[in-house]
Amino acid sequence: MERGGQIGNKNASKSRMFSDRLRMILTQEPHRLRAIAEQLIFQAEEGEPWAIKELFDRLEGKAHQSTSLETADGQTIIPHLQVTFINPNEPN
Repeated sequence: MERGGQIGNKNASKSRMFSDRLRMILTQEPHRLRAIAEQLIFQAEEGEPWAIKELFDRLEGKAHQSTSLETADGQTIIPHLQVTFINPNEPN
């Protein structure tokens, strides 16, 4: 499937269609969005971990994740890592 001059992922396109449809329905029927939000809040109040996490992710943003490689004594093995992408069709 071509989108914007690029070959796209068919699953991503389907996901986008699903998101667009949800957005359209919830925009046209805001009472449904309110009911969903209220249910999420209710589930969080009931102590559901997934609902609490979802609320925090939406309100505060997802927590940043990082990975570091360290020796047994805590020394950083790779202090800085740079990744460079090259085009194999271009000469060096």
